[in-house]
Amino acid sequence: MHKTIWFVIMMANLVLSSCGTKSSPVKMGVTTRSELVAIKGEPLRVDSIPIKDGELLVFSDEEKFQLSGDIVIHSFRNPKGDESLLIFWKHKFKDCLTTVKKITPLARSHTSPEIEYACPDQGLSVIYPEGSDSISRILEYEKK
Repeated sequence: MHKTIWFVIMMANLVLSSCGTKSSPVKMGVTTRSELVAIKGEPLRVDSIPIKDGELLVFSDEEKFQLSGDIVIHSFRNPKGDESLLIFWKHKFKDCLTTVKKITPLARSHTSPEIEYACPDQGLSVIYPEGSDSISRILEYEKK
């Protein structure tokens, strides 16, 4: 009986925490560079990327925003709290047509393959190492 109650409490907590996630004030495909800086403050650094008119603005906690010209098109961040659990995202994406794709590392890279679990309708993907259920990063992009 005690184990059942504990399980119910843990599941309720997971459901409530997943329903309570806030959407970012940064809207992919809409927010401009100046609006991003007004929301997030000055970036710690700006990296060039091999995309025409593209750059990567890096903020605290390694939160990154990719720009194409003056418009934010992607964000990358580390998971926080329950977001680091694959089960959290399976619940969050339960009503979404999801895709699962293996990301193969570059030939000269020493990293192992990763999996991208995506919900295009929400404009979200999560990345985790193959064979694991711990999320390593979260990607946000323009909703389809």
